[in-house]
Amino acid sequence: MIRKMKKRDLSTCARILESAYSQEPYNEKFFDNNAEKYLLVKYHNCSDNSFVLEDNGNIIAFIILQISFWGKGKQAIIEEIVVDPDFQRRGFGRKLMEYSIEYFNSLGINSVMLWAKNNEKLINFYKKNNFFVADDFVVMFKK
Repeated sequence: MIRKMKKRDLSTCARILESAYSQEPYNEKFFDNNAEKYLLVKYHNCSDNSFVLEDNGNIIAFIILQISFWGKGKQAIIEEIVVDPDFQRRGFGRKLMEYSIEYFNSLGINSVMLWAKNNEKLINFYKKNNFFVADDFVVMFKK
């Protein structure tokens, strides 16, 4: 079952995020409750467009979507899509993606954007969901 995310879901989602991001290809470690703080900010900005996927009443995945405007109209940004590692490779990520595309269509979204780690497994997941690598954009960082 997919339902709208509630603020009380954030601690569970933070545990899922920490678990998923601690593995390859990310190998991230979260300290000082930063995963929950991160999700709280995302939720604050995207609460109307954030969803959880439950299996037997337990949250096993979530997606956070941002809706904005650009050029010819509405655009969406997939801020996060995370599946508990114990439930990956069972089609739950695809279900969340399909739900989101239907949701975007109902809102009249013209384009959807996301960032992905430059990892073959991740990029292939998004390609299977009809995304493509944009040759005219680059993500840049500074420490």
